[in-house]
Amino acid sequence: MVAFRYSLDKSSKKFICPNCNKKTFVYYVDTEQGKYLTTDYGRCDREQNCGYHKAPPKGKKAYLIDFLTLKKISDKACKLVDVNGVISIIPTSQILKQTESKCFITEWYLKNSNIQYSNNENKYFNSDNIKIINEVKAIKEPQSVKPSFHSLQLQDKIIREYESQQFNDNLTTYLLSQFTVDEVQTATQKYYLTGANYFWNNATLFWQIDHKEQIHACKIMLYNSCKGKRIKEPYNHINWLHKAIKEPDFNLNQCLFGLHLINEDYQKEIAIVESEKTAIIMSIYLPEFIWIATGSKSNFKFDLLQPLKKRKCIAFPDKGEFENWHNKATELNNQGFKIAVSNLLEKTILQNGSDLVDYYSKQKVS
Repeated sequence: MVAFRYSLDKSSKKFICPNCNKKTFVYYVDTEQGKYLTTDYGRCDREQNCGYHKAPPKGKKAYLIDFLTLKKISDKACKLVDVNGVISIIPTSQILKQTESKCFITEWYLKNSNIQYSNNENKYFNSDNIKIINEVKAIKEPQSVKPSFHSLQLQDKIIREYESQQFNDNLTTYLLSQFTVDEVQTATQKYYLTGANYFWNNATLFWQIDHKEQIHACKIMLYNSCKGKRIKEPYNHINWLHKAIKEPDFNLNQCLFGLHLINEDYQKEIAIVESEKTAIIMSIYLPEFIWIATGSKSNFKFDLLQPLKKRKCIAFPDKGEFENWHNKATELNNQGFKIAVSNLLEKTILQNGSDLVDYYSKQKVS
């Protein structure tokens, strides 16, 4: 029977990282005992600036691989065709868990194969007394929960309240210190940027609206009104509208920020960045592009990028993230996407984590 004993805590709890001393550390959980492992086992969410990750000592690391077909060819081996058409003969002992279209394959095997896996989800499987039984049969996955959407009426209500209160959220205050009133008004109206006092005073609301005008989510973040940077101390000031208005059954299903803009001009090339703020500011600097944000570096993936498949795109990853986004874009382009990835920031002396706005701001000053 396949045993999966250790996993990263899936709750929202964060602890002090033993490496960087920030409250961004996720502990490993012993799923059999329902307890955390010792406090040095876990992963820091600050992947670029810290990168600390210590996994449990007992266990096999495996990556989740999407496949087109997986067939048993003998008692000891299976034939796998992954989503990129790569054919591999895999020992059954190296397939640790399987569903109808995905399976976890050990890191040891993947390192010696042609299957792309470095950006995929990974888990640790307990290696004590495991008997791998791979009959390679389809396992019915649980039915997916229907995604939730915010109503247009709710959005309109919040926007009207924001306008009637005649105050600026901190990010808008910062933008007005850098650009003209007309430039800021055009950009904020285009992205439906609003403010509210949810969780924190003068917070900024970022509406995730898709190309069909469905509101998938609304992210709430707090910025410094003078520097325009997100407030991350003593904790990361990020939350969601459905939590603010207490919708406990809301099933979050994100989309790209700015996705609603892709139908406005089919001739414009689409530019993809990580930060919502970066997309808004770059729409002022370079309006010849349609600027869209992933909201996090891990959201540069098929599920969210699928609506852009037929469009010409150029991605601008934050410094230090070029290789990951380039590898992912290569996978996507093999599936029909048209995404180029810029290494512009990698050529600069900016520190890791810097984005396109940091680069253009320095160009503006010089």
